[in-house]
Amino acid sequence: EGERNYHVFYQLLGQAAKDAELRAKYDLGPPETFFYLNQSSVKTIQGVCEASEFSKLIDALQVFGVDQETMDQIWQTVSSILHLGNIKFDHIHVQNAQTNQDGSKIANPGELELAAKHLGLAVDCLEKALLFHSYGTRSVVYIPYKPSEAAQARDAFAKSLYAGLFNYLGQRINETLKRPGCNPSNKTIGVLDIFGFEILQTNSFEQLCINFCNERLQSHFNEECFRIEQEEYRAEGVEVEEIGYNDNQPCLDMLEKKPSGLFAMIEEEINVPGGSDLNWLQKIYQTHAASDYLAKPSPKDGRDCFKILHYAGDVVYRVEGLLDKSKDALHHDLDVLMDPGASNKKFLTVLKQARIIGPLKDRGGNEDGSAGKKKKSQPTLGMQFCGQLRTLMKKLFQTKPHFIKCLKPNMEKKGGLFIAEEILTQLQYTGIVGLCKIRQIGYPERMPLDEFFDRYKALDFSKRSPEELIMKMAEMCIMKPGLWVLGHTKLLMKHEQHNYVSDALSKVQLKAALMVQRCMRGWWQRRWFQRMRSIRDFIRQAIVARIKDLLTEGLEMMDMEMPMKGDHLPEKVAARKLVARLVDEEKAEAMLASAMETKDMAQLKAAMAYAQEMQYASAALEAAQELLKKMEQELHIRNQLTQAISARTIDALQAAVAMATEANMEETAEVKQAKTILHRLEKEAELKAQYERAVAAGSREEIDRVLTQMAEAGVPLPADARDNLAALEAQTKHHQSVADTKHKLQTATAANDLAAVQEVMLEAHAAGINTEDDTVQVANQYLKGVDQKKADMGALMAACRTLEVKMCSTGGIDRAELEVVHKCITALVGYEFSQEENSQINEAQKILRKGMAVQQCTDGLRKALNERNYEDLSAMHQKAEELEVKCQIVEDVAKMIKEMESQTPEIPMGTMEQILEIARATRWQYHKYSRLRTREQFAKGKYLNRRKTIDGMFFFSKDIIPNSMIDLPTQTNKIAVNINKCLLAFCGTRRTTYPASSAQALMEKGKAISSLRDEVFVQICKHLSQNPDRKSMQRGWILLCLCIELFSPSVEFELFLLNFMVKHSNDELWADYANFCLQRLEEELDLDEEALATNVRQKQVPSIDYITAVINGEITIFDKYRNAGKVAIKPRV
Repeated sequence: EGERNYHVFYQLLGQAAKDAELRAKYDLGPPETFFYLNQSSVKTIQGVCEASEFSKLIDALQVFGVDQETMDQIWQTVSSILHLGNIKFDHIHVQNAQTNQDGSKIANPGELELAAKHLGLAVDCLEKALLFHSYGTRSVVYIPYKPSEAAQARDAFAKSLYAGLFNYLGQRINETLKRPGCNPSNKTIGVLDIFGFEILQTNSFEQLCINFCNERLQSHFNEECFRIEQEEYRAEGVEVEEIGYNDNQPCLDMLEKKPSGLFAMIEEEINVPGGSDLNWLQKIYQTHAASDYLAKPSPKDGRDCFKILHYAGDVVYRVEGLLDKSKDALHHDLDVLMDPGASNKKFLTVLKQARIIGPLKDRGGNEDGSAGKKKKSQPTLGMQFCGQLRTLMKKLFQTKPHFIKCLKPNMEKKGGLFIAEEILTQLQYTGIVGLCKIRQIGYPERMPLDEFFDRYKALDFSKRSPEELIMKMAEMCIMKPGLWVLGHTKLLMKHEQHNYVSDALSKVQLKAALMVQRCMRGWWQRRWFQRMRSIRDFIRQAIVARIKDLLTEGLEMMDMEMPMKGDHLPEKVAARKLVARLVDEEKAEAMLASAMETKDMAQLKAAMAYAQEMQYASAALEAAQELLKKMEQELHIRNQLTQAISARTIDALQAAVAMATEANMEETAEVKQAKTILHRLEKEAELKAQYERAVAAGSREEIDRVLTQMAEAGVPLPADARDNLAALEAQTKHHQSVADTKHKLQTATAANDLAAVQEVMLEAHAAGINTEDDTVQVANQYLKGVDQKKADMGALMAACRTLEVKMCSTGGIDRAELEVVHKCITALVGYEFSQEENSQINEAQKILRKGMAVQQCTDGLRKALNERNYEDLSAMHQKAEELEVKCQIVEDVAKMIKEMESQTPEIPMGTMEQILEIARATRWQYHKYSRLRTREQFAKGKYLNRRKTIDGMFFFSKDIIPNSMIDLPTQTNKIAVNINKCLLAFCGTRRTTYPASSAQALMEKGKAISSLRDEVFVQICKHLSQNPDRKSMQRGWILLCLCIELFSPSVEFELFLLNFMVKHSNDELWADYANFCLQRLEEELDLDEEALATNVRQKQVPSIDYITAVINGEITIFDKYRNAGKVAIKPRV
């Protein structure tokens, strides 16, 4: 009564109470329905959640590599043990050919079927093994059990299953902990957690073993603390008054010494035919009649009892069943049920092997469980226990022990009850009082002389031996008379003397440490100064070299390493201006290169104008000027060609063609056209001259030939040659050819086919069609329109390119540049465009719209800068970042915003509603907190996915942060990173076995280190921003509520945290958590810093059990406030 069975039973049933599938799978019910659990009135432990403990057990098994299938077999075995305990037996008389005597039968077959089902056994096989035991090998006889004997067989089988399961888990854990190359003989540190001394209402064999173990450990304690201590004084030649102590060695001899020890007599009685519990009782009374540690109990305790006077008190043991318990014998009929083939579950065979391997090693058997050639009688459980205890003590004797004594504050097992008399009694019988006395009159601090000299020689380095040093320390009054004594090999001191020596050494060490610190700090400052100077020299050299990459690297070093990021240094100002200048120069170079590549005069002029505006001189600009000069010359030649074509004079055409040839323009359309017309005119002149020579010669034949050629070439015939039939016929053909050419020209012009128009125009000029012809004029107008559209498109592209570059430059744009683009777009109205040209015009319109937005943003920035309004400044700066505006005024606005945000916010006096109204402003968004690191500083040391880390600084991430969110010192920065690990572990982002302990560790750091509290809140806000996992979000809100309960944010961060809460106060899922936090903050709003600090000191970090209960949904964080009437909200998730 007052004790529970093994915890795993209650944990499994506690989980089954919540999990219907588990309950049905193993046929489980409440603890009251199982015999092995309902024999005690204690079913629960205050403050312990069985389901939570079961989850921890699952996590622990997973850590040691136990898979789900094995865990199912484990729970099936545990449940089968519970069902075995529920099997009841009724009395019957068995009469058959083999026997005629009293027996038993199963009273509740349903429980038998459940046990057989979970063990994988046939029901009739399990029933027969429980009701009968067999004898003989050739002729087997089955003897029935009486109901009491059947119950004992049932319990023995259940114990063997549990023992096998226990040994199996121990083996699995040991195998998991083994590491390759591990040497078992290496030095180890061991922790022995022994069961406490037991005095129950009914004490039997189990209590005898437990109390015997405690007697043995108490003897070891006495030996270590009393006898060895006094022997050490004698060895050192120091006289100290001896203190008596309760030596329990005679009690140990009575229990284990052979052949008269109680355990040896138990084994003897078991092996004696007809041995019984009462016979054994009479024998021990006779054997130990003179012992001071064995006595007969009072008559009220009964006759079948004996009393042992242990060091911790008198214990009365009952002998009923004592020999049977010591046998630890599982009958063969039950043992074979765990053999292969008997059950359809191989796990039973594994458990049997695990059960027998351990004991057989102690008995000298083989590890595989098979006996040797010579069969040996198995020792009893009591002798096995004695042997295992001797092995344990052998290991303890080889170690240097440190003892922790656990005392019971009361015998009623109640919390908050401390009974001094009972504590004093325990202190006396455990030897603590005696130990205190010997330490008080003796010299508890003992140091070997060599060790003492090595440790304290710093007090006087001139001494060369421990004795000289001790004498010197005595002269210095460090060694006080009567508080120390010099032994043969050791210096023995009282605590007071040891404190004097330690204080003297501390003073010397402090002086030395200050000297080391002074030198180290000086060295560090010199090194730091040299580093700062080297960075400045690096920047100066980069400025001289005008290399952007070096300048950027130098600026990053200044940002990371210099105070105030080096903003006050002229080198940084110059470097930043030069970087901006180099960026603009790169853009100018790109514009010039693009314009020279396209050879567009408008783009070339725009690029040159941009470069000249910024006073940029380079080889590219000179090349562009040369190209522009050449293009202007070509334009002049084209104009000359056009005029010559219009004049249709041989001299003008020859002069223009000669100029084009000199300029390498033979392949241009104008030159080809001019050459065609020149050739035509020269041919006409030659034919006319031939005609005049033929007329002068009077050769009719020559005249006819020339006239025919003139007609074929389309040259007008002389009036006197109109009657020449051949010439007229040739002229008719030419007219038809001219008509065909005009038609082709009209068709090409109508089709807007530029290449065809140019080709047919050459044919028209070759045919001698006059430029005044309507068809030719229409074609010429078309060609001029094409050239004009090309020029206008070039001007538009040049203007857009210039506008784009200036929008991203530090100089910014003005309205004139916007008007240029607008005029270029207007000039193109009325033209017909191809799909590609339409895309270019649409892109130009987008650039114009963006330019207008940038201009408006720039005007807004100037206005906000003049008015110094934070909200307007913040809004316009955000808009400028969205538009990627780079002009100087953006930097000026950012600097003013930073100055305004760095000022400590003053929370005005007023109601909570008024303060929350102020906190709603965008100025108080948590990512605008002035003490936060820059994104680059935050990502320092991060090489993989650096850009992702920078962009996601203020949003949820599964990765551990590389640095603290707030700019903290190096040591605190490391703690902040560990806090993030705890946060991710608690919220389930990182896998952990005990999430509650992670939350507790986080809160302990926040409570202990005030400078980390804002860091904690910022990290939680980051975790809750854009987190897609609802479970992780809920854990994050729970943690935020727990932290706000424990400590408050700083005054500087308070409005930022309020802004975050207000933002989520109307969120459907998280509003209750946010409002809870707002209520907690409101309660402490009127307190000053000192009062807040006092509150934090008085509060306790929540226990792991409480946190576990919260995250499992057993309680909510609102419960204690709801019970106090402070809050009436309930979480929706």
